[in-house]
Amino acid sequence: MFERFNAEAQRCIFMARLAALTEKSKNITTLHFLSGIRKESPALFRGVNWAKSPVKLTYLSPDNLRKASQVTGDLLLDAKAKRTLVSAAEIAKKAGSGHVTPVHLLACILATDAKLRKALTKAGLEIEAPGKSARGSRGESAAGKSEFSSGIGYDLHRLVEKRKLMIGGIEIPFEKGTLGHSDGDVLAHAICDALLGAASMGDIGTHFPDSDPKWRGVSGLVFLRQVRQYLERKNWKIHHIDAVVILERPKLGPHFPEMREALAKALGMAPEQINLKAKTNEGLGEIGRGEAIAAHTIATIGR
Repeated sequence: MFERFNAEAQRCIFMARLAALTEKSKNITTLHFLSGIRKESPALFRGVNWAKSPVKLTYLSPDNLRKASQVTGDLLLDAKAKRTLVSAAEIAKKAGSGHVTPVHLLACILATDAKLRKALTKAGLEIEAPGKSARGSRGESAAGKSEFSSGIGYDLHRLVEKRKLMIGGIEIPFEKGTLGHSDGDVLAHAICDALLGAASMGDIGTHFPDSDPKWRGVSGLVFLRQVRQYLERKNWKIHHIDAVVILERPKLGPHFPEMREALAKALGMAPEQINLKAKTNEGLGEIGRGEAIAAHTIATIGR
């Protein structure tokens, strides 16, 4: 069934499960679905004043997510939650969409629960008819047309002895590592710059200056998680990352799956939304001589 749900909708459902586990609930409910949608697609709730809303959703803090994700076992969907998944697929099909999106999930929940719909509307949610909302797969959201933005990122570090080679959040076995104030992760740093650029929020040096001792030796994944939080506060959602790492050696291809997993976890996205490539510099320049490593990235975000 879930093969028809796009990556974002699947993450909403996964977050719904974590919300249920956080509450120690025996079943996943539509309220848990709403918690998952709010976590993964906050732009759909633009305008909602949660402080005044009678609808209290589970807050999925990083600590709650970490604890809940460590719990094993399956949870059953309650009757309304089951109907929501089936109805969302039906609405997507009628709308001519090849995939079920978070918009379809939200539309179904609001269409079948009048009390919940009324409460969220009173709190400021702008709601369209379910049929109209289903067109979200063609570029519209429940609050209107989607907005997309792209940014580019670049980073370069010298390669020296007695340092770890950190790329994409993982350690790569090699006789040299990157020199830097933090961990010297060129890929993570370039992705940070691309995301910040897409959101017009400056660059990595602005937010994590090398003059600040608290960032000394810090993992690039920490920077990525922080940048993700910056974007979420502005209702931005990360859609895609494309990156190329330039170095003579070692070979990075075998490490790409682990890199994508680490980066995706830090950014709150699916590994399939991250594309990684590696190139040599054909023996030219400092990179070609094995003295440095660089990365170029492009990030696409939306809301």
